[in-house]
Amino acid sequence: MTNYQHYLATVERVYPVVLAELASTWCVECSEGSGNQIKLVAANGTVYHRLDVAPINAPDMWTDKQPISDAFIEYIARGFARVTPLRQSVYRNNMSHWLERGLQGLQSIFSEQEGLLQAVSQVDYPYPSKVKLDGDYFPCWVLGEKDSQIMVSVIDRRCGTLMKSLPVVSEQLVDTEHWFSAQVIDSSEEAIETAHHHIADLVTAPIDRTDDEPKLADVITNPCASTISPVVSVMLMMAVVVAFFVILKIVLGF
Repeated sequence: MTNYQHYLATVERVYPVVLAELASTWCVECSEGSGNQIKLVAANGTVYHRLDVAPINAPDMWTDKQPISDAFIEYIARGFARVTPLRQSVYRNNMSHWLERGLQGLQSIFSEQEGLLQAVSQVDYPYPSKVKLDGDYFPCWVLGEKDSQIMVSVIDRRCGTLMKSLPVVSEQLVDTEHWFSAQVIDSSEEAIETAHHHIADLVTAPIDRTDDEPKLADVITNPCASTISPVVSVMLMMAVVVAFFVILKIVLGF
């Protein structure tokens, strides 16, 4: 088995695991405080994905409180399964960002959801690669196609984030088989463990609240994650003080 075949076999094993962990109903949630960002949220409140959208296009692209197509989740999972076997630090640093922002690159170049849905349904995409720009090769994601153009997004080496999408021709990309053959590829067990780790970090992140004021139960069970108004804070402090003096009176008998 060649290194490239080993890579493909690893991806084939990792993909269903990733998809199973991400699979659920994701619904659109428009951020009240930020008109140009939406969240893709599971029923339990977990924010799986975030997207910046142009306010003029948002109503045509995403309908608030409506579930999204499974094709979007499959696109994210497909890409994540294709990057987890790679050991290069630049791709490792990008994994969490891909999980939470991977749709941004394609979403930003479409003005209506039908075209975006067709793009994410192309099973050959997305995948990590390198692209030649101004004579140098840069790590990137090959995101998909639009109007017969290949769209890529360069990975920032410093922090692992994705830069603005840009069109390229196929000659600017490294040869896929040769490039993957030259990479150090993890075993399927190691890649699955890597996937588990990043997805666990995503789903165990603090649940987003749309309420300005947290519930009292939240304050009690998880005070560090809650912010309460000054009035409620004072009331809680007074309740504690009163309870203290009542207990003190009972104990001392006066």
